[in-house]
Amino acid sequence: MQVSLHGVSKTYDGGVEAVRDVNLDIEDGEFVVLVGPSGCGKSTTLRMIAGLEEITSGEIAIGDVVVNDVAPKDRDIAMVFQNYALYPHMTVFKNMAFGLTLRKIPKKEIKDRVHTTAKILGIEELLHRKPKALSGGQRQRVALGRAIVRDPQVFLFDEPLSNLDAKLRVQMRAEIGKLHTRLGTTMIYVTHDQVEAMTMGDRIVVMLDGEIQQVAQPKALYEKPVNMFVAGFIGSPPINFINGTIVEEGGRLRFKDENNALVLDVDRAHYESIDPYVKKDIVLGIRSEMFMDNDSQVMNEGGSVVANVDVVEPLGSETYLYVSAGKTTLTARIQSDTLPEVNKSLVLDVDMTKVHYFDPNSEETIV
Repeated sequence: MQVSLHGVSKTYDGGVEAVRDVNLDIEDGEFVVLVGPSGCGKSTTLRMIAGLEEITSGEIAIGDVVVNDVAPKDRDIAMVFQNYALYPHMTVFKNMAFGLTLRKIPKKEIKDRVHTTAKILGIEELLHRKPKALSGGQRQRVALGRAIVRDPQVFLFDEPLSNLDAKLRVQMRAEIGKLHTRLGTTMIYVTHDQVEAMTMGDRIVVMLDGEIQQVAQPKALYEKPVNMFVAGFIGSPPINFINGTIVEEGGRLRFKDENNALVLDVDRAHYESIDPYVKKDIVLGIRSEMFMDNDSQVMNEGGSVVANVDVVEPLGSETYLYVSAGKTTLTARIQSDTLPEVNKSLVLDVDMTKVHYFDPNSEETIV
């Protein structure tokens, strides 16, 4: 079922504007993730879709029906919460069946639906237990099951994996992804974890201060951020931002940082966009994987950084380096058979075809 938000805003008593003029169209069967830091308005947006928060202005439609004044129970949505929200005095079976019982579904159909869903989630043997006898992962599966048995038009997830340990979060991400493939139902998922967002969403909605910053598929979001916030929020480790100036030397455009410790040639494909910034301040964005270890110590034509190695973090297939070039600190992610030595000088080539440039005043992307 399609979900549409047009000019949706939420202002609390006292004039606190939690969500401002949100416009978003979610297609039938799409998995959309709302992501952003705490207080950005993502959970409030989800709760307005669910009907748990009244909207101050705008319009929310589920399918062809405007639901602004429709009660939550009549919106044909199911919500999965961070804290599971299970009834402690009921067995797993009764927790999963509760919503169906309220709707006066026949007992045989309830039993069939619950057992079918429990089988999908691998919790058949838990149906007789109560929540206190379950692990966090099992409780989350029960919460998912309770939503699935209702066969809603839209699933809403409010940070459902936050209370799980790291290994279980990865496992549950995969489980929810498989569920979406199997059910084909529209899913809207809220998280503050950009890794969750990147691995789960068909499209990602990045929010800040109650406003949508960018809506895009994960790859496009990573490779073509619209501003510094999106570039810095998406990606791990975070992108390196370097303040500097564009200069013209010998018929070439070059980026120089504030201390002239970094001097990098601008890729010619970027000249048209960068030319208005000659002799002006600019912010260069280099993701950690855009650095390459130069074993030959020969300066790369496009650009190289001579840096001091401060910290080395070997992670098996790759290594994180924390280096400093003058007063500029950088994070590089390299693949190398030999680990660089701490407090030794290192030459890192920079892939200047992939770097990002930002206007320091508007913080918007130039290239």
